[in-house]
Amino acid sequence: MSGEGAGEITIGAPATVPAVAPAVSPGVPPAVEVHDLQKTFPPHRRGRGHEPTPVLRGVSLSVQNGEHVSIIGRSGSGKSTLIRCMNLLEIPDAGVVRANGVTAFDDGLKVNGRGLVDFRRGVGMVFQQFHLFPHLTAVENVSLPMTKGIGIPKLEALSRAASMLRKVGLADKMGSFPHELSGGQQQRVAIARTLAVQPKVVLFDEPTSALDPELVGEVLEVLRELAAEGMTMVIVTHELAFAAEVSHRIVFLHNGEIAEQGSPEQVLRHPSNPRTLSFVSQFGTK
Repeated sequence: MSGEGAGEITIGAPATVPAVAPAVSPGVPPAVEVHDLQKTFPPHRRGRGHEPTPVLRGVSLSVQNGEHVSIIGRSGSGKSTLIRCMNLLEIPDAGVVRANGVTAFDDGLKVNGRGLVDFRRGVGMVFQQFHLFPHLTAVENVSLPMTKGIGIPKLEALSRAASMLRKVGLADKMGSFPHELSGGQQQRVAIARTLAVQPKVVLFDEPTSALDPELVGEVLEVLRELAAEGMTMVIVTHELAFAAEVSHRIVFLHNGEIAEQGSPEQVLRHPSNPRTLSFVSQFGTK
């Protein structure tokens, strides 16, 4: 994956991205939070062995409005499962999931129907793969969740879709089909699609992992711009230099548990957990 072992990590955020996390306001709930989240995969899932596999072991995490949190860790540590549980694309076995004070999952009880649609509208998701409809143009791909998912009139949805595509630098690709776009452009269409429904928080599940190395930068630049605008973001990533640049907080996940979390300076340069130190030592820091 691009970014691993690719040089030194510069710790610190540029002037356009606030270096200090937003303060917790009394009475204002977190944008998204999970408490004591547990998940075990059954045998044979995703090529696993013959025994159930614990993937999340009591994870608790709270993300404030306007905060940028990066989740890092080795492959198999539970990062993608955690972020998918935060959106209820993966249903936990136990624990609590809330967004903006609304409980969406509580020890087996899950919102359904319109409640689930509204929850996912507020907690947007960008995946590793782009999941674009091949027979639809870029602007149609972006407008579809608005017309089909939340009932926005077609002309209004197309107008908003065009605005979102301009936002991610694709004003000249609105009429292009996915096969006419590079991987980086397709991922930017996917980001525009998520932004179009105006979520309060966006979850990014390794958004550059499916891209060729030369295309990673264009997607990271969009994320930098979103961070500078104050978008609440949770990013699963192997791009540690990028995480150091845009994050208020970095969470290191190991074996389904949060082993360490803190500022980029703390976690990447002065980790207190030996497992964190072992992980970040493969990257140069300065």
